[in-house]
Amino acid sequence: MRSHTTRAARGFVDLVLLVACVACNDVGPVAPSSPQPRASPQATAIPASRNPTLGIGEPRNPEPFTLEQRLLDAVRRGDRATLERALERGATVGAKDDLGRSTVLLAVKDAGDLELVRWLHAKGAALDEPDSGGRTALSFAAESGRVAIVRYLVENGATVDRRDGQQRAPLFHAALGDHSDVAAFLLDRGADVNARDQFADTPLIVACAKGHAATAALLLERGADPSLRDQEGRTARDRSAPGTGPCRSLGPK
Repeated sequence: MRSHTTRAARGFVDLVLLVACVACNDVGPVAPSSPQPRASPQATAIPASRNPTLGIGEPRNPEPFTLEQRLLDAVRRGDRATLERALERGATVGAKDDLGRSTVLLAVKDAGDLELVRWLHAKGAALDEPDSGGRTALSFAAESGRVAIVRYLVENGATVDRRDGQQRAPLFHAALGDHSDVAAFLLDRGADVNARDQFADTPLIVACAKGHAATAALLLERGADPSLRDQEGRTARDRSAPGTGPCRSLGPK
């Protein structure tokens, strides 16, 4: 009985397969699918206008310099000849880069050229315009210890205590770079010796923390308060680097 049932079941399956085959043949042969064309790199590239940052993993379309970019590049390199040609062709000394840096600021920060700063100022360039981070030409001149440029800027109207985005005045940057001659000039012109930044650091605290003994001594002579504390409650002595005599001798912690 079992053998008869098994043969009947197999016969039924064979019949189903035969019907399916006939149905396939009625439709006709199936044409092979044609390969899909590969997208070109231009088709799949993300447009440069969609770069949300400075292009991480995304293509960047190179663009030629504009006239203003030529001017700013010439200022950075101290290339007076190219700078003059750009001005002759319609660029202005009031041009700024994408970070809001003016021609004078770039002449100070990158070229470090006092004569170029004078020349730009004579052409009508402003001396004290802040960039997008709030820093001015005076701030960068103080940071790099360019005392002659600092003097020129201040004597021509630059604000001595202008704060940047981190609330740091030029004196703070002079102390951070251990430029005691710049610090002395700024203090002579009324800079606040105890001006705090956004972290409650003072010029004395950062001078001591960096081990800048000469600048720390000058600040103390000019009235810097050694008892002031940063946002974590530390004084200039607490923060002082080993071997910084004027800071280590301020008294017990």
